[in-house]
Amino acid sequence: MDRSRLTHFLSQTLADLPLAEAPVVSPGDSVRDAVDMMRDGSRSCVLATEGGRLTGIFTERDVLTKCMGEGFDWGQPLGAAVLTRDPRTIPVGGTVAEAIATMRRYHYRTLPVVDGDSVLGLVRLGDLLTHLAEAYPEEILNLPPRPHQVMEKQEGG
Repeated sequence: MDRSRLTHFLSQTLADLPLAEAPVVSPGDSVRDAVDMMRDGSRSCVLATEGGRLTGIFTERDVLTKCMGEGFDWGQPLGAAVLTRDPRTIPVGGTVAEAIATMRRYHYRTLPVVDGDSVLGLVRLGDLLTHLAEAYPEEILNLPPRPHQVMEKQEGG
């Protein structure tokens, strides 16, 4: 893939991409209900909102790090102990490059996309990779499995 095409892809705004639907809960909903919503929709996270404003995020990582202790109360409200308050977001005018840089810096796979106080959807790393492969199929599909691998001897007959 030439640099100009890659630069074009990375400079696209998130408004130009299809965003994943953001599942929404209230901070007062139980942890059990949030996990059920994540499981039923095959979602990696749910967003907590109050009055239409994003107040927190609850992710698969939160389930593993905050909820797996013995005696954990699955009926408690999300906001009590497990909700990550005031999560990082990215504005809808942000670029693909900015989204990737934020995800890489903070080890995220999903970022809420906002327009002011309104959540428009989610940008997910896997979706960005899919979009890249769909936009440039010949370049992506023709990559060798390990691009930097050097064969010791020539294969073939």
